[in-house]
Amino acid sequence: MQRWGKEFYFILTAADSNKRAMERTLEEFRGFTSCLDGAKEMGVVCGTGAWGIGAIKGSEAMKVAYEMGTKV
Repeated sequence: MQRWGKEFYFILTAADSNKRAMERTLEEFRGFTSCLDGAKEMGVVCGTGAWGIGAIKGSEAMKVAYEMGTKV
């Protein structure tokens, strides 16, 4: 089982409309992956204003996440 050289994509959502509110969470994810040999961050998407189901549907974050997914 290979445990190194993994690629990571981070997709975060929050009710807050400010992306800065997600910085701590993103840093925690990065801290976790820094412990893995050869981990490579491939992309980050932050969906803000996600107060309820479907709140970010059609948003720029959804478009970016979709495009990232087509390259996996």
